[in-house]
Amino acid sequence: MTDEGPSTRAVLRVVGVLLAVFLLLWLIWVSRGVLTWVAIAAFLAVAINPLVNLLQGRLRLRRAPSILLVYIAVAGALTGASLLFVPPLIEAAQELTDEVPGYLDRLEESQLVQDLDEEYDLLNRLEEEATSALSGVAGPDTAVDLARRVANGLVALISIAVICFLLSLYGRRARTWAMGMADDRRRPHLERVADRIYRVISGYVVGIFLVALTGGVAVYIFLTVVGVPFAPLLGFWAGLSSLIPLVGATIGGIPYIIVAFFQGWPIGVAAIVFLIVYQQIENNVFQPVIHRYTVQLNPLWIILAVLIGATVLGFVGALMAIPIAGIVQVIIQEWWAWRDEQRAASLMPPGVDPPEITPAPDPEP
Repeated sequence: MTDEGPSTRAVLRVVGVLLAVFLLLWLIWVSRGVLTWVAIAAFLAVAINPLVNLLQGRLRLRRAPSILLVYIAVAGALTGASLLFVPPLIEAAQELTDEVPGYLDRLEESQLVQDLDEEYDLLNRLEEEATSALSGVAGPDTAVDLARRVANGLVALISIAVICFLLSLYGRRARTWAMGMADDRRRPHLERVADRIYRVISGYVVGIFLVALTGGVAVYIFLTVVGVPFAPLLGFWAGLSSLIPLVGATIGGIPYIIVAFFQGWPIGVAAIVFLIVYQQIENNVFQPVIHRYTVQLNPLWIILAVLIGATVLGFVGALMAIPIAGIVQVIIQEWWAWRDEQRAASLMPPGVDPPEITPAPDPEP
């Protein structure tokens, strides 16, 4: 007898599944921008949830007015911070731009730079690159491109705010509905997964912004004490860079170290020492505090997650990489615990309830 091949129906079914998977992946890729907005809005909704719950409990308000009050408070804080910090930042940026020619003259007087210029024609190459960059910035399409980016940024900001509002308003109902769809045996596992994911996101979002604020203020105080100019601008950049896990402090430290060396080599060395000391404090004090409220991750996985996130989504991907990796770890741990519980249940005698197996607690930092 000869074996019959697969039926036409089976072949069509496989082809249909492959086409459906391809279509789904294509839709995800095409709508990746919108999905990024939804992810950012979800993170923000979780971050503001404790404050919304506090307003609901203290002021006895419905959830929608509580969310609006949080939005108003955040908008007021951002407006006040902008009025307080933006003018000094603009002034410092203008002063730094005016000082750049003087810094370049000092570089030309350096013996090391002169030796490099003789061997590699360094100064002419730098001048050509600077001229090319400035011509690109001053090109006729710059204004149109800038206007388009501003418009896209406003659309993204408004969309994220609206999605965040809706997720915060209906998120609890969606969770209740999802838990109600599960049977009694799986509901405790799903509840535990949801609680741990909430802890991962809320702890990380709040903690990373506290780290950024602390880093910016610390750099500003240090630069002010040692007399390095443009302290507000350099401190703002250091705080913004601290949002990037692991390497943010280094990225934020490079500009103020360069400016510090122009004030004298002792100040430059002091800036390097400050960066090293602050990085140790951040890595051994601030980060463990964040991870105490999130899922612990191996440093190798953190680096890989940040690199992959930055490659896929840039700065936003680097910010979201660690909590997403933590969520994946939570799901794997809970699935493994459920698998062990099912295996234990299969070995128990009939009529005897198996002991509940829970995942190992997150290690203390």
